[in-house]
Amino acid sequence: MEREGLEAVLRAASKKLAFFRYRGRFFVYSMLAGAFCSLGMAFAYSVGSAFYLTPGARELYRLSIGVAFSLSFTLIIFAGCELFTSNVLVMTVGSLSRTVGFFDAAFFLLLCYAANLVGAAFAGWAVGMTGLLDGPVGELIAKASIDKAELLFVPAFFRGILCNTLVCLGYWAMIKARSEAARLIVIVWVVAGFVTPGYEHSIANAGIFSMAFMTPGGISTGGMLSGVWNNLLPVTLGNLAGGALLVGVPYWIAGRGTKEEKEV
Repeated sequence: MEREGLEAVLRAASKKLAFFRYRGRFFVYSMLAGAFCSLGMAFAYSVGSAFYLTPGARELYRLSIGVAFSLSFTLIIFAGCELFTSNVLVMTVGSLSRTVGFFDAAFFLLLCYAANLVGAAFAGWAVGMTGLLDGPVGELIAKASIDKAELLFVPAFFRGILCNTLVCLGYWAMIKARSEAARLIVIVWVVAGFVTPGYEHSIANAGIFSMAFMTPGGISTGGMLSGVWNNLLPVTLGNLAGGALLVGVPYWIAGRGTKEEKEV
């Protein structure tokens, strides 16, 4: 039943691994994903600040951020780039199907993650240099960064799991979608689904920390380093576990099928 989706992911894994041979181009292409996450977060908190500061509308604050952050994933999908979190699913399925070697997949994800962080940091710095974080938007980003930096390991880990479970389910659904409109609907629902409850996305968080560092009165250098360690480590591990164990493995099992099923 899931054979078609599995084959599409395997084709994606082969194409990604072929492109990965060009390390410099791959690194730049992956940096774009991190940059898009930071740009989306800047937009999301700009939208969210209006609801946060409006009496009677604060309950819409998180939902507005979730919907607005869909900008990032819209750019990632339609403009094209390499995002670590969705690639966890692709490389997991590729490794299980032996389309991609385990160490090749691990190196692919490691370099993609590093490039995403660089792109997120650079775009966050660029947003900070605009001076547009001097007001309520910057205050909200600074508050969010402190909350994330102080999050305990276990909650951060499980928030990372649930976040990338939704991200990878969205990727799987978009592969099966038959129109661009359907893909856009999936993007909005999935992103709102993990941002609104407060689940944690490692690359988006890197963008938030970078912008908070550039915010007047925001997070300090020590707080920045503490946030990277206290938040990004468990969230990244959770993103890996959610994409691989809760989406990649189950759909690989469901999509393998028998010889007879493949012939139907």
